[in-house]
Amino acid sequence: MKKLFIVVEGETEERFIRKVLYNDFITQNIHIEAQQWLTNKKLGISGGGSNFDLIENHLRRLMSRYQKDKDVFISVMVDLYAFPKGGNSVYDEDVNKQQSGKNKVLLLQHKMNERMNYQNFIPYVQLYEYETLLLSKPDALRYFFTAKEIEIENLKAEIIGLQPEDINESPQGAPSKRIIRHLPGYGKQKTTAGVLTAEKIGLPFLRANCHHFNDWITKLENI
Repeated sequence: MKKLFIVVEGETEERFIRKVLYNDFITQNIHIEAQQWLTNKKLGISGGGSNFDLIENHLRRLMSRYQKDKDVFISVMVDLYAFPKGGNSVYDEDVNKQQSGKNKVLLLQHKMNERMNYQNFIPYVQLYEYETLLLSKPDALRYFFTAKEIEIENLKAEIIGLQPEDINESPQGAPSKRIIRHLPGYGKQKTTAGVLTAEKIGLPFLRANCHHFNDWITKLENI
């Protein structure tokens, strides 16, 4: 069996890996383990942060530990929205001047690959953040927000005609900001509402409607 570590920002993404990806991959003889990158190793506080060095350091620790094991692979899932720009970040002027989100994430992934220089590394930058996946099927939010029919219909009207991965990274237009604008409770219930909604949508639908996400999953399946 192959081992796949996916380094993520926070609890929501970690639970998403366990609840939505794990079972599908275990049937393909790939065991996934999600880890939050460490923001303060001494205090043992994990998740989040605006310093890219924190991500890189966590990845390098894993790579150093498993560099001789050809059956161990390492990936990272990080949002384009508020991508960590502090420290020795790969988010540079070349990335900043890209006109489309798709070009930005592809360039960031390329730069991460160059930086880490590790054969079994598969970087992934989410267009534009985790909640993009939820906006592929907003109706699934009803499973958690059972009394918010009108609010969910208003959210759907706001994004009508937009592909999920095209919903942008501005402070007002980012996927999570749109959800919270209509469903304020989501902000404090993200780790439960966000994961339950993704579970209800299901991996096949997510892959069919979020093409950049699907490309990543395909790469992981083919390790």
